[in-house]
Amino acid sequence: MIKYIRSYIVHYLIRRALVSLSRSKKVVNLSDASTIGILFSMIEEQDYLYVNSIVNQLIAKGKEVRIIGYLPHKQIPNYYLAKLKMDIITLKDLNLIGICKKPFVEGFIQEEFDLLIDLSADDYLPLNYISGLSHASFKAGRYSEKMMEAYDFMVKKPEGMEGKRFSETIIGYLQTINT
Repeated sequence: MIKYIRSYIVHYLIRRALVSLSRSKKVVNLSDASTIGILFSMIEEQDYLYVNSIVNQLIAKGKEVRIIGYLPHKQIPNYYLAKLKMDIITLKDLNLIGICKKPFVEGFIQEEFDLLIDLSADDYLPLNYISGLSHASFKAGRYSEKMMEAYDFMVKKPEGMEGKRFSETIIGYLQTINT
């Protein structure tokens, strides 16, 4: 019941903010974007390693990348190495309704990325809040009825598809879109 109430409140706040959110919408593929924001859920070490490899490839191509990872635990695992452009949100960073109010989150939301990619394969309120309020020109993420107004491009996740494979699917689409 509490989970439902939290979800309702967060998505209500997103819908309310979208009414007054002014952003310059445009379709941008991965190769044309110069600034990219990435959101991901760090459930296992392989999630972290995969996103880290994507980020390294993008930086090698001259892209400016900022990342926020969500860890649904209170402690940061040993395998996580702090990176200059990567921030982590844990359960202890969230308020009662599941929103992180740390300064790096507000800065991420305000930044006008060419492309925002939510690589999370499941529904996480902190990541929904950030992507919903983001000022990015083009937002891509997992299909969700609740987030239809927030995203510009959505990919439906088939039942049973693992997180890494879903992330690869989104990246694949973003490489070919608008070419």
